[in-house]
Amino acid sequence: MGKPDPLSRRPDHGDGSSDNMDIVLLKPEFFAVRALQGLIATGKEDKILWDIRWGNRKGVHEDVVAKAATALKSTRSGVRSVRSAEWSEDQGILMFRGRIYVPNIPKLRRRIVEQHYDSCVAEHPGRWKTLELVSRSY
Repeated sequence: MGKPDPLSRRPDHGDGSSDNMDIVLLKPEFFAVRALQGLIATGKEDKILWDIRWGNRKGVHEDVVAKAATALKSTRSGVRSVRSAEWSEDQGILMFRGRIYVPNIPKLRRRIVEQHYDSCVAEHPGRWKTLELVSRSY
């Protein structure tokens, strides 16, 4: 290493490597924890969840995918599929990779998209934003 430049760095000054050691810019008191244990479905959401349960289980809309997921979970044959770990059930609602599986009922799927598209907060989020909003849960 050479000698410091006399115009910019004097040898009796520090190099500044530990100047900001104990400085905190964003203090913890500026933040609030707003995490929730779970969401409570009310109104439209509750009706949609009920329709999803019904669509997976009963009636003319008994879903082929729901039957297949149940078959994957069954251990009658003694052999469980690797894919069976991706499916779960929570309060009668079939879940795939942590998201709600919506049965193939066009009216139900349309209501879910409309619910996310016609939000009271913002109008017309667009095609891709609507897809993102729906994909968070379903």
